Amino acid sequence: MNHVKSKYIYLFFVITVLTTLVILGCSSRPNEAPVPQKPTINEEIQNQEPREEQEPIEKESDKDVSPPEADNPLESGNDPLESLEPTQPLPPASLSPALKSPIPILYYHSIDYEEGNELRVPPEEFEAHMEHLSQNGYESVTLDDLYQYFYAGKDLPEKAFVLTFDDGYEDNYIHAFPIAEKYGYSGTVFVVTEWIGGKGYLNRQQLLEMNQAGWQIESHTVTHPYLDSISTEQIKEELLTSKEVLEELLGKPKVAFAYPYGVYDSSIIELCRETGYKMGLTIDRGWAGPEDPFRMKRVYCYAQMGLDEFRRRVENANY
Repeated sequence: MNHVKSKYIYLFFVITVLTTLVILGCSSRPNEAPVPQKPTINEEIQNQEPREEQEPIEKESDKDVSPPEADNPLESGNDPLESLEPTQPLPPASLSPALKSPIPILYYHSIDYEEGNELRVPPEEFEAHMEHLSQNGYESVTLDDLYQYFYAGKDLPEKAFVLTFDDGYEDNYIHAFPIAEKYGYSGTVFVVTEWIGGKGYLNRQQLLEMNQAGWQIESHTVTHPYLDSISTEQIKEELLTSKEVLEELLGKPKVAFAYPYGVYDSSIIELCRETGYKMGLTIDRGWAGPEDPFRMKRVYCYAQMGLDEFRRRVENANY
């Protein structure tokens, strides 16, 4: 009897010990992997349309552009040309590698009177420039001629030059047009298309008359913006719309573009190519060469520069 009782006591002890171990094991769980945190961006935000932002334009580190404050260059009375360093040219793609001598591209804005504003060249001073060129055997050529000379083997006169005007001021028709014609010269006007017909700017009939007389009318954008401060899509719109407006008005393809304020970079140049332009005219100082059709240098002409300075610039490629 005592023996059986001892077996029950022993069995009870074993069951008690086992039960205790099970309880202790359940209360001491091993370390687990951390629970992933809830994403900080929920599905509602993820499914929203992205904000429309301006696409940045990559700046060229070797060009410090400091355009004037006013939208209309004449309001500043200064031209940013003298503060700009020439950019390194890029080799033209799919063009003749034969190098030709550089040609001076003269560039003016307004031919009119305004004391203290160097962008308004008095008509008498402009005529003195044209008279000097005529007396010294210079002959004007178009930008189309220049392009053909650089890249298609066309010959030009020994003393060739190109005459250009930026912005499309009405005095280009009133003063510059008849003076240049007097000496047998023609030129190119880079027009801001939204300004056509505005106060102080060329109207459609004047543009047609100049075009019929052999002048080129080319693009200077729709609104004259700083191209490095607007989006890629806006740049395309400025380039393409201005081109289309002038082509519809004049019935000729527009192939040349002048950069507003002289602001440009490799991204802007590529957009010019994409929208159908063949040439880009800068305000970089010097004569135009064939190294890159989208980095054509020009010779800045301003009020009260004096005939000696004018002569120096048209006679020396690296003035």
